[in-house]
Amino acid sequence: MSPLRGIAARAGLVLAAILATGTAAAGDLAYVTSQEAEELAIVDLDTMTVRSTIPISGKPAGIAISADGTRGYVSRPEAKAISVVDTASGTVIGEIDTGGGPLGIAVHPSGAPVYVADWFSHSLLVVDPEAGTVTGSFETGESPSGVAVSDDGAVIVTADRDSDQISFIDSATGEALARVAVGARPFGVAFSPDGTRVYATNVGGDSVTIVDAASHAVLGAVDVGSHPYAAAETRGKVFVTDQYGSTVTVFDAATRERLTTLETGEYPEGIDVGSDGRFVYVANWFDNTLAKIDAETLEIVGHVTVGDGPRAFGAFIGADPATE
Repeated sequence: MSPLRGIAARAGLVLAAILATGTAAAGDLAYVTSQEAEELAIVDLDTMTVRSTIPISGKPAGIAISADGTRGYVSRPEAKAISVVDTASGTVIGEIDTGGGPLGIAVHPSGAPVYVADWFSHSLLVVDPEAGTVTGSFETGESPSGVAVSDDGAVIVTADRDSDQISFIDSATGEALARVAVGARPFGVAFSPDGTRVYATNVGGDSVTIVDAASHAVLGAVDVGSHPYAAAETRGKVFVTDQYGSTVTVFDAATRERLTTLETGEYPEGIDVGSDGRFVYVANWFDNTLAKIDAETLEIVGHVTVGDGPRAFGAFIGADPATE
């Protein structure tokens, strides 16, 4: 299955939307890329309802919301481009040609530049969103997918799937700080909330590798479900989407003890945490839903139906610009 095209047979889709019983941090919105519907759904996480949708062609997959919540950046692998979304108006205000195969995407905490993993050129593209151009590229391993940026913006990490490694890159110089061997076929990558650890989800190894963000030493690995795609940590717990298991595996960040497995929906992919850390949100590709998990009780407290083929690969939650 091509991670760029994302076309697969559907069977037994569950489309019922269940109202959430928990309350998200006031003003949080989710921006969910739906690859087959070719749209971006904007979801109010307080009410778990779709506020609006934005048409975006080119099989949208990756998503990154700026730290101030004013801009969204969407990777479109089949269009070989990214779209720029103004979150206040809910409209596409620009398109930037990247060439190659743009997939994972992240934004510097200052709002620029935008970093785009190019699956085909085995590089990380540096994009100036104001100028609307690619200004440079940094070398990665083969087939980079997930991208994460440290809170201070100094370090970028890429998951280099076909090199079985993650790359630590100096954002100022583009130099590789380290290439770290992890498990088989790492796809997603994420920093811990305190920035001390990096999690690499190994889709070919059914595991998550934990790496020290400063020393780049491998601290260990945790076995999870089948075909883990992405991970996020909050409230001392790590949540991992298991594509083939249609589950989210949860383990303790300190002890690495496996805590539970949650059935969130069919073929979960993108995962992100609300601004107060209480709720975790999961895009279920084959169910066409966004699930809501209470990080304290480890219960699924809601679903909302979105467009066909939600992937939401990246940091897809941002503050509602209307409340800022």
